[in-house]
Amino acid sequence: MRYLGFLLVMTGLTTSQAEVFLRWNQAGYRPDRPIRIVVLSAEDLAGEGWTVELDGHRWAEGELGDSVAGVGPHTPLPFTHTVELAAGQAAPGTHVFRIGGQTAAIRVDNDPYGRFVQAPLVHLRRMRSGAAVEAPRRPSHPGDATAPVWVPDGDPMSGRWKPDPSGRVVDVEGGWYDAGDQLKFTLNIAYTTFHLLLASQLSGTWMPVDSSESDSAAIRDEARHGLDWLMKVHPDRETFVVQVGDERDHNQPYRLPEDDALDGDRPALCALSRVHMASASAALAMGALAWKDSDEETASVYQAMAERIFARAREPDTILTAFERGKVNDFYLDDTEDDQMALAAMVLSQVTGDDDYRALASDLAPPAVNEPSWRAWNWMANLALAYWGDDAAARERLQAEIGNYQEHARVAGGPWGLPGRYVWGSLHRWVECALAARLSSMAHESPFEGDRLFEDMIDYVFGRNNWGVSFLFSEDLPNSLQNLYSPLYELLDLFPKGAFSEGPGNRATHDTLRTYFEIPDDDPFHRFNTGTAVFFDHSSDFMCQEATIGGQADIVLLLVLAGFSSSR
Repeated sequence: MRYLGFLLVMTGLTTSQAEVFLRWNQAGYRPDRPIRIVVLSAEDLAGEGWTVELDGHRWAEGELGDSVAGVGPHTPLPFTHTVELAAGQAAPGTHVFRIGGQTAAIRVDNDPYGRFVQAPLVHLRRMRSGAAVEAPRRPSHPGDATAPVWVPDGDPMSGRWKPDPSGRVVDVEGGWYDAGDQLKFTLNIAYTTFHLLLASQLSGTWMPVDSSESDSAAIRDEARHGLDWLMKVHPDRETFVVQVGDERDHNQPYRLPEDDALDGDRPALCALSRVHMASASAALAMGALAWKDSDEETASVYQAMAERIFARAREPDTILTAFERGKVNDFYLDDTEDDQMALAAMVLSQVTGDDDYRALASDLAPPAVNEPSWRAWNWMANLALAYWGDDAAARERLQAEIGNYQEHARVAGGPWGLPGRYVWGSLHRWVECALAARLSSMAHESPFEGDRLFEDMIDYVFGRNNWGVSFLFSEDLPNSLQNLYSPLYELLDLFPKGAFSEGPGNRATHDTLRTYFEIPDDDPFHRFNTGTAVFFDHSSDFMCQEATIGGQADIVLLLVLAGFSSSR
C-alpha cells in the first residue's frame, strides 16, 4: 500500500493543551469565496488564538469560538471548532493558518481547479473497452463484437436471463467498464456520456459562461467514446442492449481486461427497457446538440438514433426496466422511467425545435426526490424543463429537491455541510446534490444558498473531511488517497491518477461486508471513523475505494463548475 504524504494528513500536531487536526480544502480557494477551516480536537479549544499570514505578514487573527459538534455521526473527536475567512479577504498566494504549533498551507488562486480537470479523463480512458485504449493498456474484449444475445427468462423483474433461441449476436465492442469489474451497463454509460457533454457544453451554447477550450475539447473527445458505443445498443427494432457481461465476471481471478478468459462468451443482455432506452436517447440527443453547430453530419447521426430509440420506447410492447439479479445484489435496478424519458424529450426538443417533444417532457416530468443517484435523474430533467422550457412547475420541483439537500446540510450535515445520508457511494450522490444546486443557480442567474452547498462539497472532496484526504487521486496533492480497489491498476502497477473515490459509507453496510476486506486493526483511518460513517484508504475496500464511471463524470462537471465565479 502506498502512503505518500500520509503523516502530513493523519498525524496531529499539538498545542500546549491538546492534539489537534486541521481540515481544509488543500486544492485551493478562489479569492471570491469564503475559506472555511475545521479544527478537530480531543479538548475544548474555545478561546485559542489563531493567525493567518501571507509572505510573513499577519493579515488576520482571532480566537476559536465554541465547539459546534462533539463525537457524532460526522465527527470523531469530542470538540469541533470552525474558522471562516470572508470572501474577498485573501489575495492570491499561499497563506499560512496557525493555531498553537500547527499550520495549514492555504492556497488562494484565481483558478485552483483547472489543473485537475483533465485527471478524471485519464482514468476514464483507462477504463475503456475495445481497441481505443492508451498504453500500457492493450485492446480488450474483441469478442464483444459478436456477443451472444440473452433475453429475460420469464418476468423481467425476476432478473433472470437465458440465451436467445435464435442464437443471434450483436456488436457491443467499446464503451467503458463500469468500475473495478469488467461489465458494461447502458444506463451508466449513458449517464457518464450525458454528464461529460454537459460539462463540455458549459463553454458553448448551453449556458453563457466561459471554460477552458482545451478542457472542453478533451471532455468532448471522451464523451464521443460513450456516444459511439450507444450508437450500437439498438441494432434493430426488436433489440436493445442493457448490459454486457454477467455475474460470472465477479467470480474470475484478478486479470487485466485484455486477459479475460470470458472474452467471446460475454452475453449482451437485451430487452426493450424504457429506462435504458430513454437514458441512451437523452445522451445521444445531447451529443447531437453538442455537435449541431460544428459538425452537422455527426449531429444528424446522433439525432436520428436518439429519435429512433425514443420513438421505439414509446411503443406499447416495451417494458419498464430490465436488470440482472446477482447473488449479492441487483445489478443497477432502476424501476422508474419518467426522469430519463422527460430528459430525453426535453433535449430532443432543443435539437429539433419540435414543441411536441417539449409538451411530452412536461407530461412526463418527474417529481422532486430526496436523493439523486445513477438512477434518479430527476433534477436534470426538471432543470432542463425549467431552463429550456421555461416551465414554472419544473422550477418549483427543482427548488424543492435542492431545498431537501440544503435542509439536510444545514440541520443534519454539520460541520461539513453534507446534503444526504451515508450509503454505498455516498460521495457521488452528494456531488450530484451540489451539481444540482450550482447549475440551478447559474441557469436562472439567481443567487441562493445552493452556492454554500456547492462550496462545501468542493471543500469536502479536497480535504475538509474527517480524514483530511483528497478523494480525487492526484500526485499533485500531499493528502491524496493512494489505494484504489482496481485489479487493473494493481496489475499494471500504476498510480490511479484521476480516479474519484466513492468516499465514506454507512457503517452498518460496511460491517456486513468486512469479511471481504483486509483492513488491519491498527489502520490509522479507524481513528477518524464514527459510529455512522466509515472510510478506509485500502485497496481491498470495494465499498469505499471503487471508482465508477458515473462518478468520474460527476467530478469532471464539479471541477468545471468550480472554475466559475460564485453567483452570489
